[in-house]
Amino acid sequence: MLSKRLPKIAAATVLLAATVGCATAPGDPYYSGAYEPTPVYGGGIIYDTPAYSTYPAYPVVRRDRDRWEDMRDDRERRAWRERQAARERSERDRLERERDRAQWERDRARDQNRAQREREERARNDAQRQRDQWERERRERELAQRQREQRERAGRNNRNSDGSPRTDYDRYNPKTGQFLPRSEDMP
Repeated sequence: MLSKRLPKIAAATVLLAATVGCATAPGDPYYSGAYEPTPVYGGGIIYDTPAYSTYPAYPVVRRDRDRWEDMRDDRERRAWRERQAARERSERDRLERERDRAQWERDRARDQNRAQREREERARNDAQRQRDQWERERRERELAQRQREQRERAGRNNRNSDGSPRTDYDRYNPKTGQFLPRSEDMP
């Protein structure tokens, strides 16, 4: 990249030096000292006219082209600019469509992920509710079983083995209202 720029910079520098006047042709009497300065009233020095004359720069008049060609060129330039603007517009529209599509896909993926998470959360909640229901039913069954066994034990404790009411009041506890277990009922 630098190797392409270096010749361009050198050429521009030489051209600039030539136009400014720093570079002169050999034997130029203006710079070689052939002209003597002419004193001017008031002490300033003015040099005589140099050996070469300068010409004014006039605008270039083209005789090879007419206004119809200029109009055609203008139409072509205008058409090219319009085509370029249309290309840029279509590129902007394409990029915008791609951006919108990418946004739509991101939104869709986010919505699908959210729906999946909600389904999984519902499934977990349903499973937890089912486990809680089963646990509640198990506890209720166990409680009913314990109560049934307790009633049986209480009934068994208040009755003799033949089913008649107990008469061993020495084993009765009035505070709880129950009989103390018999030795044959104990392990």
